[in-house]
Amino acid sequence: MIITLFLNLIFALGFDESEAKASDDVGAGTPSIVVHLDGRRFAGFLSAADGDSLSLQLLDSTTTVIAKRMVESIRVLKGVMPEPHPCVVHLKDGTKRRGSLLEDGFDGVRLQVGPRTERLDANGVDRIELHATVAQEIATRKAQTAPKDPGSMARFIRWLIMEGHLEIASEELKAFNANFPDASDTTKDLRRLLVARPSGDQPPRKPRAVSRNALPLGALTKAEVNRIRIWEYDFENPSPVRIPGELRRTFHARHLGKKGFPDLKQLRRLPDHEFLRLLCEMRDRDLYDSVQITVDPPALDRFRRTIHDRWLLPKCGACHTRESSPGGFGLETRDATKPEVRMLNLLLLEHAKTSDGAPLLNWKNPSESRLLDLGKDPRAAKHPHPEVEGYAPVFHRGREAWVTNVIEWAEMMYLPRPDLGSELRIEWPRNPSKSTPSEPTPSTADPS
Repeated sequence: MIITLFLNLIFALGFDESEAKASDDVGAGTPSIVVHLDGRRFAGFLSAADGDSLSLQLLDSTTTVIAKRMVESIRVLKGVMPEPHPCVVHLKDGTKRRGSLLEDGFDGVRLQVGPRTERLDANGVDRIELHATVAQEIATRKAQTAPKDPGSMARFIRWLIMEGHLEIASEELKAFNANFPDASDTTKDLRRLLVARPSGDQPPRKPRAVSRNALPLGALTKAEVNRIRIWEYDFENPSPVRIPGELRRTFHARHLGKKGFPDLKQLRRLPDHEFLRLLCEMRDRDLYDSVQITVDPPALDRFRRTIHDRWLLPKCGACHTRESSPGGFGLETRDATKPEVRMLNLLLLEHAKTSDGAPLLNWKNPSESRLLDLGKDPRAAKHPHPEVEGYAPVFHRGREAWVTNVIEWAEMMYLPRPDLGSELRIEWPRNPSKSTPSEPTPSTADPS
């Protein structure tokens, strides 16, 4: 009953029809809504509605009655999505945000934008326009294709290739070749197009079967550092980024003709960090290496200032070096001020495990990270550092802020954590620099 009344309310007030559909998506439960009137915002659950007013149960469990004639805008919240859903978020300042909707709640909207998760303030959101998922779009395109017409099928396969759905395009091309043997020239053209189209969405090839700790000796490359910075880029607090003009032209040519895609003139005017956002939205990972980020994003900058340079390298690195690797954990200590070395130490820290298989960093619950326990006084730790000569607690009394820094830094990093060893396309083995000792055999003992 409430759902029906609410639908009538939306239509009576003249709001977007998509809001009515959104309320239907909520199901049989009570709609969660946000109402704006006279400069005020009311968030809660619709409990009743009649001809002149609607009753809201607010988040503090109180109830308020609002006159319909006073309502300026009303929006049904979609809640937590079962899986990321393509969408465009229309903001009240007239701008738009494209991505995959993760959550639309009272606290705000969470979007998956390429390799980043972005949170938008609920007060700034005007409406959310859901788009078809990839599977839905492919199914719709195929339903519009004449299966017995080689020209129609060829256009469908060409669309699959240009949209980056290469595995499906390959299967359709095999069927096309079998069903239309006389269209061999078309088959050859489609095959050439399929081979030439880079696969930005497909995961990179897995490296050779080596130990998880077998990261390169010495340092990462500048390209690998740049790619980590893209993964950790914060669009809400953008760092300086440079987009070459050639990349804009290449990007435009690749997506030319797509519905709603900016023309070259608009792309050239787009600020560099907004272009990076669009590049991430389109998932053209093969173009990431052309992006130039010379300053660490906030999460990586915080790792450098409050963790790596403050205590990880000078204290832990005093014993845990790559040469000795006690307990199977070692940091690269040479040229450690360079980003290429600091990023390598980040990967070494992320890959390190204790003897019982627990990672040093607990990304889902940073306060439970073994790294924090190992840095405490052994008498106060659940998983204490092994007794070794010269060990001194890192997080002793007076350094509570150091523990807080680790927790807050981990919460700033991109989640879920990618397998950066694969994402960076690190090739194994990497030739070590001269006079570098061979990498020690990793151990599963407690880092000590």
